[in-house]
Amino acid sequence: PSILKALGKDHGLAHLRERVFPQDYARTLAEWRQRFWGSWEKIVPLGFDERFKKLWEFYLHYCEAGFRASYIDVRQVVYKA
Repeated sequence: PSILKALGKDHGLAHLRERVFPQDYARTLAEWRQRFWGSWEKIVPLGFDERFKKLWEFYLHYCEAGFRASYIDVRQVVYKA
């Protein structure tokens, strides 16, 4: 966070506020995963195989877990010129 403030200051921007929301993004990933699974029968005819499916299942689970555990996060940072 202080790095983000310093970067803004270096470019003539004032740091107004910051919102951190890893739990919200974890929920988004869970919803994407459910939709992916629910759409799999439509995806297969496009030429995608089980390897593709497993890769995306792993990716979505891995990222969701990272956000839920706060190992990674997502931020919205607002600056003013």
